[in-house]
Amino acid sequence: MKRGMKAFFIVALSLVVAYPVFAKDVDSRISQVTVYPDSALITRTGTVELAVGAQEISFADIIPDIDEDSLRVSGRGTASVKIMGARVKKEFLQEAAGPRVKELEQQIQAAADEAKKIGDAKNVAVSKKQLLDAVLNFAGEQLPEDMATKMPQVKELGDLLNFLDASYKDYCAVLQGLDVKERDIRKQMDVLQRELAQISRSQKMKRSIAVDVEAAKAGSLILEVTYLVRGASWYPVYEARTHFDKSQVELVGFGVVRQKTGEDWKDVDVTLSTAKPTVSGHMPDLSSWILRPYEPPQLARRKAQKAMFASREQSYDMAMEKDAMMETVGASAPMEEEAKMEYAAVEEKGVSIVYKISKKATIKADGSEERLPVLAQDLDAKFQYSAYPKASAFAYLTARVTNQKDLQLLPGRMNVFLEGDFVGVSQLAAIAPAEEFDLYLGIDENVKVRKEEIERKVDDVLLGGIPAPNRKITIVFKTTVENYKNKDITFELFDSVPVSQDERIKVRVERVTPEPKEKDYKDKKGVWRWELKLEPRAKKEISYTTIIDYPRSLQVEGI
Repeated sequence: MKRGMKAFFIVALSLVVAYPVFAKDVDSRISQVTVYPDSALITRTGTVELAVGAQEISFADIIPDIDEDSLRVSGRGTASVKIMGARVKKEFLQEAAGPRVKELEQQIQAAADEAKKIGDAKNVAVSKKQLLDAVLNFAGEQLPEDMATKMPQVKELGDLLNFLDASYKDYCAVLQGLDVKERDIRKQMDVLQRELAQISRSQKMKRSIAVDVEAAKAGSLILEVTYLVRGASWYPVYEARTHFDKSQVELVGFGVVRQKTGEDWKDVDVTLSTAKPTVSGHMPDLSSWILRPYEPPQLARRKAQKAMFASREQSYDMAMEKDAMMETVGASAPMEEEAKMEYAAVEEKGVSIVYKISKKATIKADGSEERLPVLAQDLDAKFQYSAYPKASAFAYLTARVTNQKDLQLLPGRMNVFLEGDFVGVSQLAAIAPAEEFDLYLGIDENVKVRKEEIERKVDDVLLGGIPAPNRKITIVFKTTVENYKNKDITFELFDSVPVSQDERIKVRVERVTPEPKEKDYKDKKGVWRWELKLEPRAKKEISYTTIIDYPRSLQVEGI
């Protein structure tokens, strides 16, 4: 027996000697970031030399609070390695540490010192103001007494007034300048303190990622750990640059990225994704839409309390019954429970859009915006003007274009440039690949549109001044479109003619010149559309007459 135990310990000792467990820190850097609308997936890379055996590799000083369920590890290199697992290790600190914290604290202290200097200077200025006030009060009391016995010289009065005027102006200028400096330094301190608070919250707990590996052959290993963090976001912004001479619109897209994760992303590969990994992929539970008679809140609460007490009594009875069953079955037969499987969240890239930025980028952790170029395409455009004079007195330039076959456009703000000049801001809707759509390029005041009510006549009297049972209103409208540009234009005019939703209200539209290209545009009742072509300096008019007939006793909206 003793000989067998001795042999066992020799074998165990030989295994320990052959496969010692090493702990090694690795120098790492953020190499890649995938930014989502409300978070970011960080990839941190480090290289380590491994000996044979089981080892723990530590990625130290992980600043942001990470989603531990998102932690993934991969590796490659000359070493023959098995990755056994990874975990986040946490250690609470007494004080926040780190070079950035010390730098921020020094900047905040310097700003506080500057603020104190400004405050002292303001106190000096206020003291001078009080002295001026005392001089002014003294002069106000002394001058009348002196004037009773001796008239002061005009020059003396002028010198005094000039002195007071110049002194008060200097005081106001100095105080205004100090107020501006104080406001600026307070803003600077606020930014620094917010960043310090963000980092300090993260650094009160020291985080590291421990990766367990087992190397069968020594060599180098490049390890990558990825994890999800909050405090990052992005959104799209576009620029539409119009070139009339080429009949083209250059559409440029940018991704605007902001992050406050606590550490800068320096010279990293950036990918922008529309996926939202922090949002549950499970559809909300279905519930019935129940209609019941209204109950006052007090009565509803009493019913709920009664149901709660009944439920408790039922639970108590069931527990007593269960205990009795357990006594009958015996302690040797415990009740079985079905094991529950915990599934990992799965992201399907087929439902998201991913933009990989071509150049490496540096994005600071101070919340400032970084514009990254995402796309650029030249679109053949058919330019035309549109107007709806009932709602707006402007003509809007639009470009009918077709998106590229392999490019999805997200909705976002669009800055519009006409022949190199910034003319305003528009919006771009979500556009599918190869979809034809309109780019709204803002107003052009060289194209005028004006709608007028030329005539309105009310007829509600019979012969002899007898009131008629019905009232008839006749309105004549005229819309004028004028082209002050030096080239031909295509114009799309929209207008709304009255539509009745009551059989007692009769509506007729007569003498329409010219006839519209389309009535009930896009199934909108009473919305008509005209297509016009205007040469330079040309003018066209559209007119029609509406006749509305309804009972005198009926009050009609919209007339």
